[in-house]
Amino acid sequence: MKKILWICIAFMLTFSSALQAKVYLSPVLNEAHKLLSVTPEQSLEITKQYISSRKLVSTKDQDYTLSREGSEKTIRTPSTTIEALQIMASAYYELGEQNLAFITLKEAEALAKKYQVIQPLITTELAYTQLLWHWTKDFERVQKHIDEITVQVKKETTNKNWQQETLYKINMLEAEINSYIGNQIKATTAFQLAHNYLASGKSVPLTIDYHLRLGRHYLSKDQYDQSLTELLTAYWLAVEESDSVELARTNLLLAQLFYTRQVFDKAIDHATEAADFYDNYPHSVALSDTVKLMADIFFKQGKYNLALVNYLNVLDNEINQRDIKQVIQLRIDISTTYLKLFDITHAEHYLNQAEMLVEHSNYPELKAKTLLLRGAISLPKNDMEIAISSSTQALEIAKSTQDKYLQMQAYQVLSEAYQQDKDYQQALTMQQQYQRLWQNQQDQFNAVNEDVFRKQKDIIEKSLHYAGLEDDLIYLDRQYAKYQRATIITGIVAFMLLCLVIRRGYLNQKIREEVETQTIDLYTHPRSGLQNLKLLNAKLPKSLERSNAVFEQWRLGELINEPLSDRLNFVMFDFPFLRNVYLKQGYQAGLDVEKQFGDYMKELIIKPARLYHFSDGLFLYIEPKGEAQNTPEYFCEKIQNWINQFEPNRNIDRHFRMGIAEYPFLPRAYTAINDKELIDILFMAIYLARKIKKRYSPQEPSNWVHLTAIENAPAASFAGNDIRHACEQAVEQGLIKIHTSGGHDEIAKAILRNDDSNQKR
Repeated sequence: MKKILWICIAFMLTFSSALQAKVYLSPVLNEAHKLLSVTPEQSLEITKQYISSRKLVSTKDQDYTLSREGSEKTIRTPSTTIEALQIMASAYYELGEQNLAFITLKEAEALAKKYQVIQPLITTELAYTQLLWHWTKDFERVQKHIDEITVQVKKETTNKNWQQETLYKINMLEAEINSYIGNQIKATTAFQLAHNYLASGKSVPLTIDYHLRLGRHYLSKDQYDQSLTELLTAYWLAVEESDSVELARTNLLLAQLFYTRQVFDKAIDHATEAADFYDNYPHSVALSDTVKLMADIFFKQGKYNLALVNYLNVLDNEINQRDIKQVIQLRIDISTTYLKLFDITHAEHYLNQAEMLVEHSNYPELKAKTLLLRGAISLPKNDMEIAISSSTQALEIAKSTQDKYLQMQAYQVLSEAYQQDKDYQQALTMQQQYQRLWQNQQDQFNAVNEDVFRKQKDIIEKSLHYAGLEDDLIYLDRQYAKYQRATIITGIVAFMLLCLVIRRGYLNQKIREEVETQTIDLYTHPRSGLQNLKLLNAKLPKSLERSNAVFEQWRLGELINEPLSDRLNFVMFDFPFLRNVYLKQGYQAGLDVEKQFGDYMKELIIKPARLYHFSDGLFLYIEPKGEAQNTPEYFCEKIQNWINQFEPNRNIDRHFRMGIAEYPFLPRAYTAINDKELIDILFMAIYLARKIKKRYSPQEPSNWVHLTAIENAPAASFAGNDIRHACEQAVEQGLIKIHTSGGHDEIAKAILRNDDSNQKR
């Protein structure tokens, strides 16, 4: 797992590092170049737009250091055009379209020869050589190109900075090549030569690039101390330069370094920093690699649920993955994590996928891992024959590839398999082999103690921060006498201001705490913790109405925000169990149940929908109207599901009553009925639902009443102060239609008539 992850990150950073340090003539191209390692699709789009939207012009002398665009936004020079083509080629390569990449570079080369611009021609040849190396790994062929380019660069003495920068890139490419083929001496020499050219140029982007690539080189050679020094240097330089792209890449390498050294807390810190940046590019390979590394770290820490979440996130983003080896490894990792969580079904599902892919590839290490995982999955299934045979095959492959870690895992699985098969002698032998390899690994690992490695990190960081502080101290000593008096006076004033600020801060904190306490009491139900409607009924002076309205909208949200555009469903439901629980189970049990119900309902409400606890068992639910969400049956089923899923094992009377109305209640008079009046209408609907339930349909578990005004209902019919009486009259006149869950529409009208006649008596 660690090896494949390292190869993945190294490949991503190796190619992009070589391109990252250059500063281009055009700001647009600088932006496109920065995006290469993060989102090559966007980089390609920018460069294509740059070339297509600008006219190619040339100067007589074809000066390579032409003005950096100035105020002209419609032209491009041969030099900037060649740079754009180089970026396009790199983007094509990142996207796996190698042929297009080389064709684009040939086009750039032809353009450079046509306009006789030597330096862009050389940089194009160097870019071609870099791509050729990353594609073919043909050392002899690439070295021939490098020698030819070096001769050409040394002849170009007209621009010293360009010459130094290009020679730096050539030596860094040679260092990368020699590091890959295992020639440590030549790699070190090339890095040193590159550093010499770097020192003369004093370019911060190149300096970051140098330390980053050197740190990666040391990491690939397991030289952790040197790698830590270089990567921390790159890290702090990127921080000082506010270079978020380089900082993210450095964080990813530091995370890999600490992961390799098993300093997992530091590893997850740096991986998280990298992920914070790459989250802005959700479909990038860099984000997938970062999340994969985080998953591996969580797995090593034993946090299998977190590891699984991150592995599955990588799987969701797998469309950008072009390496079949990583695709197989991801499924092995997911299967292994499910196995750790004792989910054999899912573990076997992803293992089957990995086995199918391995059969069509030639990766013995992955073949061994799938065999080993098959053996491990067979253990809990008591299939010892498969467990032993698969693990034995995996052990043979691990021995042939000299993979000590896989050998250890194979011996461990075989030991458990033989033990379950009651072959204790073989189990003991396998366990002894495992212990021998484990001890060898520990001896190697303890060569650099984890605590020493942590302390070394602190020492390196301090030395980086304190570099040059001695000169600063001398300067400050000289200035101290001059500014001593001013400093003392400033200190006294600052102390007084500090005392004042502390005092004001203390008072403000007390006021904030008091306001927060009162706010919680005012705007939440005291038992369930849900929002209530206290401010809806508040009677405040005119001078406070404006501030109160602003505060209510911020804290609670008005029931109706924009009367001319809101389309809302108002649903009030009565859950009698919450009223009766106190009588049946006691005060403390009632408090607990009501609080649990409030917490449960908070998780179900998705904005912009809102839920208010009106009183006891009454709740008001408000949801924007949608095409598929306008029926009372929809809301009845939705609320019934909520109630059914609350404490499913508890013996609860889960019936409820529901009233529903829409805003605007009157289709042609939007503001005639406000939110308070609409709530009153809902009370009437709940009342009817309760009466119907009690008298006519006690067998129904839950019922609803839906009140809706007809299309042409006049606002004048509801202009009085008693909205309830107005609605009763409107029902009699046919202006309001009543619909009920059991088809008791006429019964509901009869109830209203009887109640109206009783009131008149």
